Amino acid sequence: PFPLVQMARTFTFIYSYALPFALADSMIQPVGAMLVIFFITYGFLGLEFVAMELDDPFGDDPNDFDNLGMARVAIEDIYYNIHKNDGAKSVEILRKQVARNLEEEGALNSVRNNLTDDFKDCIAGIYDI
Repeated sequence: PFPLVQMARTFTFIYSYALPFALADSMIQPVGAMLVIFFITYGFLGLEFVAMELDDPFGDDPNDFDNLGMARVAIEDIYYNIHKNDGAKSVEILRKQVARNLEEEGALNSVRNNLTDDFKDCIAGIYDI
């Protein structure tokens, strides 16, 4: 929830900015104090940025989860296992049945219109697009 995130960020930044003043009297050597402050601040801010990346895992950023890629792998694995166990004829029957069901529901036209060109090439042989 947003209020929790907002308060966590506020306290993280207050802690990071107040830490040098809190450690200034307890540290004897300034270089040691700077290193301790740097690594603690780096750790807290790093955790904050990781949390921001994990907040939306299904977007279009390079670090996001690849839903389409995982679906493609799952479909390929299904076809591979059917081919391995039942033969190529069973795979072709399944491909035609899936394409027919998609065509009946009108989903295949929606898929054709919304796919990128590289993915169209990838599944062209599967569903005869």
